[in-house]
Parts: sequence; structure tokens; C-alpha cells
Amino acid sequence: MYTCKDSINLLLEYLEGEMSPEDSRHLQEHLSGCSPCEEFLRTYRATPSLCKRALAARMPKEVSTKLTDFLRTKIKSAS
Repeated sequence: MYTCKDSINLLLEYLEGEMSPEDSRHLQEHLSGCSPCEEFLRTYRATPSLCKRALAARMPKEVSTKLTDFLRTKIKSAS
């Protein structure tokens, strides 16, 4: 059976279906008996969709303009 550290290190391989059936079974056994690892797996699975939604958010035009102006000023003063 895997430890928590082993489980975390193997999650990508597990989720991509690249583990042997035996290793996958051992990992599933650990996950089913370890609530912190189950929670970590749940959040690990949710991360890509959360990132996509965050990247899809638009910056308000006023903020974008102020940021652009600020950065241009900083670049000019560094030259």
C-alpha cells in the first residue's frame, strides 16, 4: 500500500491512465482509506477547470488602461 507522499507523487500518472492495474489498485486502496488524500485528489482534478475559468475572466477596460499606463511609465523610467 502507498503512503500519502507516494500517492501525491503518482496522481498524474494515475489520472492519465499510465499506471499498471496493480499499482492503480494499490493507489485506489490508499485513496479510499485516506480522507486528506481523497480531498487532495478532488482539488487536483478541479484545478484545470478553475484555471480555465480564471483565465477567461476579462480585466475591466479602466483597470487595463491604468495598468498599461503604469507599466509604460515604469519602462520609460528604467531606460
